[in-house]
Amino acid sequence: MKGIFVVVLALVALFCPAVSLADTVYVDYDGFASPYTRIQQGIDAASDGDTVMVMASYGGPATFRGAGNRALDFGGKNMTLSVLGGQQISIDCESVDRAILLSTGTDSTSHITGFTFLNGHATDGGGAIRCDSSSPRISDCVFRDNSAPDGGAIMLTQGPTRITNCVFYGNSASNHGGSVYAADSDVTVSGCTFSDNDAVRGGGLAMVGSNLTMVRCTLANNEGVFGSSVWFEGSTATIEQCVLAFGRSAQCVWGGTPETFHCCVFGNEDGDDLPGTPHDNLFLDPLLCDLYGADGGNMSLCSNSPCLPFSNPWSLQIGSRAQGCPDCDSPVRASSWGTIKALFR
Repeated sequence: MKGIFVVVLALVALFCPAVSLADTVYVDYDGFASPYTRIQQGIDAASDGDTVMVMASYGGPATFRGAGNRALDFGGKNMTLSVLGGQQISIDCESVDRAILLSTGTDSTSHITGFTFLNGHATDGGGAIRCDSSSPRISDCVFRDNSAPDGGAIMLTQGPTRITNCVFYGNSASNHGGSVYAADSDVTVSGCTFSDNDAVRGGGLAMVGSNLTMVRCTLANNEGVFGSSVWFEGSTATIEQCVLAFGRSAQCVWGGTPETFHCCVFGNEDGDDLPGTPHDNLFLDPLLCDLYGADGGNMSLCSNSPCLPFSNPWSLQIGSRAQGCPDCDSPVRASSWGTIKALFR
């Protein structure tokens, strides 16, 4: 079936110069199914409301690099930028620039989904994606080894944004938000995993003058001088059904007046105290399958985890991942004395 689909695309590419099928413009890494081999070419060819579908006709995985595949600009159009289902498509910015910059005019009908963003870097914030006065949806993406002064992976200013089912690993910021930094924004984060990210303020996320709704996320093994998981300034938040664990250098949540409930909070180096209005939380080891493994580890839950629905008082799934391994014990790694003490608080 897949082969037939590729042949159809190839025939369309041969006879139709714009390669548009039902408002879809294809970008093909291999140059077989489309004349567009760079992502910006597909974006430029698309119209408002179209989908730009990125693919490798020979199945991938494929990594897009170089000019035309970074510093991508929607040009004020609203569109979906997506990966052909099931393919592994990465954008490697090679520490030269960020992947995507969106500005005024990009609204919630825009959607970025399915990509792995690698090695993005921006000196003005938002190592992989920066959204200024825009509100795209971002889903099912992986952000790895991106960096910036603020928002190692994503920076948001003055716009409501939804981030869903994404993985943030190894991102860093020299100031705010190892993975995500939001200023004057409404942000909803759900089903996301944050591991081994770091910043001075907010190893995972940092919020300034913003409102955060975070549901069923796992934040573990992140580092921040002020807030290993989340840092707030002049912001409000609801944090529900999240794992906030094994943070390094600070309390997991710092500042603000968040309401934190139905969460599992454990093993944070400077303590598990929560600001704001915490209630109905567990202070038990979440029992993650492989916290310190390669590529951010395995944040799934051991079968004896209190975060599974049959093991906590609320019959709720806590964290971004379901059961992924048999019974296990606490993770083990070389630790400071502060970390060891935190495990027994």
